[in-house]
Amino acid sequence: MKTSLRYVLTVAAFAAACLLRAENKTNPVMIVQVIETSETDAYVAMIAKLNARIKTVTGHDQLRHVWEGDWAGDNAHGIFVVSVMDSAAAVASSMEKMKADAELSGLVASLKPLRKLGPAHLYKAVRYEGGYAGGAVFNTSVSTTDENAYAHSLDGLKAIFDANGFKDARLSLWRIAAGRDPSMTHLVVIAFPNQVRVGELIDAISDQGLLKDWNAAAAKIRTVLHNGTYHEITK
Repeated sequence: MKTSLRYVLTVAAFAAACLLRAENKTNPVMIVQVIETSETDAYVAMIAKLNARIKTVTGHDQLRHVWEGDWAGDNAHGIFVVSVMDSAAAVASSMEKMKADAELSGLVASLKPLRKLGPAHLYKAVRYEGGYAGGAVFNTSVSTTDENAYAHSLDGLKAIFDANGFKDARLSLWRIAAGRDPSMTHLVVIAFPNQVRVGELIDAISDQGLLKDWNAAAAKIRTVLHNGTYHEITK
């Protein structure tokens, strides 16, 4: 599989990342790195090797996750590397350990012919339910004027999902902490085990008007900027 070389401008939608599970972390951080590559398969294979060494050096199991955009506008077919950790301080500490390891530095150097780094963003979890390994997500980037009220409204959204055949939906809200876009304040991630379930949710929203009333109420405190679907391709 080859993906045409591209620069993905809108990082907000990517964040499929949120699906990564962080054991016993209620407010983890998420790093999303945009990648330009024309050799997706080779790049993903190298990330698998990188993850194995990272585990040896830092103890983090499969830290880097690779996601691809599906129905995601400008982000369709875009590649994103997502890492979830306890805190921003933990990220910095792990980076220092990784930089000091010669073998890991060599693996990172071997990635250079395969990719060019795009923008990187740091998110902090406001509401975190995790996700599914190898799963898919429906992401929405928003601008909200009241974080607490919006986070509370997501309880109502989850209740709607539970009552309408989507109890497997895992709902998270991320605040952008660094690398912020001028308009975006938060990313909503709805995680499912696979792309079929994401499609079924889209059908229910479109055909049944599942979220009509909820959207009308939420519109008082938030503006939708972008949405899209993504799936994990980590090996």
